Amino acid sequence: MEELLKTMINEQKRTNELLMYGYQGKNPNELLTVEQIHEEFKIGIITVRKMFQDKSLPVQRYTTPFKVTRKAFNDYINKNHDYLSER
Repeated sequence: MEELLKTMINEQKRTNELLMYGYQGKNPNELLTVEQIHEEFKIGIITVRKMFQDKSLPVQRYTTPFKVTRKAFNDYINKNHDYLSER
């Protein structure tokens, strides 16, 4: 019984770790540049630059190049931003 309980606890820990790092197995606090987002997510470079200009995306502007955390970017792209598709 104890062995089963230990196994279940270990599985729960692994599940929690996967949920915490649910960004394709990558650290949600990793800082990404425009070019990295462009390459990884296959989003046009101009569109990514528009996203970085949006005030609702918490971009670190004191770094060169500008950077954003993976978590913040994922939160941002999961919301509707109609103006990004305007021409």
